[in-house]
Formats: sequence, C-alpha cells, structure tokens
Amino acid sequence: MHNHKPQKIDIDQTYPCPCPRKRGKLKPIALTDAFGCDRCSLMFELELDGYSLSQLGGIDNQRRAWQWIGKWQAIQENRGYSILEIALVYPSVWLLIGSAVLWMLSFQVFLGIPLIILLLILVGLLIWRLLLLYRRDSE
Repeated sequence: MHNHKPQKIDIDQTYPCPCPRKRGKLKPIALTDAFGCDRCSLMFELELDGYSLSQLGGIDNQRRAWQWIGKWQAIQENRGYSILEIALVYPSVWLLIGSAVLWMLSFQVFLGIPLIILLLILVGLLIWRLLLLYRRDSE
C-alpha cells in the first residue's frame, strides 16, 4: 500500500521516469538539481520545495509536474479562467452554434452577413486566447 503523502525527492537517488511509454530511469545530473531519463531523453527539474519535479522542454511546451508518493503522481495545475474569458467565449460559441443551425434551416438570406461577422468575432476571440496563452507561457 502506497503512502499518499508526498515524499521529499532525494537528488542522489534513481527513480522511474514519469513518462509511461519508455519505462526509463531518472538519474541525477551532476552538479545540478535535475534528473535525466536514460530512455526518453527528457529532463526534469527539482522544484525549490524538494517535493516535486517539473518537466523541462518537451514537444507541447506545457510544463508538467509530479510528486513522489512511492510512485509518480501528476500534480494538477489549478488553472482558473477569468470572468472576462468566460463571458466572451461561452456566449460566442453558443451564438455560433445557434446561427449555424438557423443557417442550415434555410434562413441563409437573413443570416449571411451576420454569420460572417460572427465568424470574424470568433476568430478574433481565438487569436486573443492564443495570445493570452503565449504570454502566460513566457512569464
């Protein structure tokens, strides 16, 4: 039975890699607070608290983190959306879906221009969202 409390990660110890595909071993990198996997070539940084590892680099550029509880447990990021994001994205999606349904019900003449405007607004919102994500990643 595993202890579900996070344990302090020992920089001198070898751990299994959190990447489930290759089943490699994390080995400490000399003179650093980092580990490297011997199979998948990923690198992991020991966080300042000493209880979690975070992945450095990778394909999707998303920073993943794990805690050791006798096995690796992924740490879920508490990512909340702002009220402005919710207020803009959800209504625009519902408007897009509603206008697409009305357009398919042969109200094409009445909705041609408003549908184009709505699509442009949606594209603008998506670009704005991508810019927000890019800015958060670069901080």
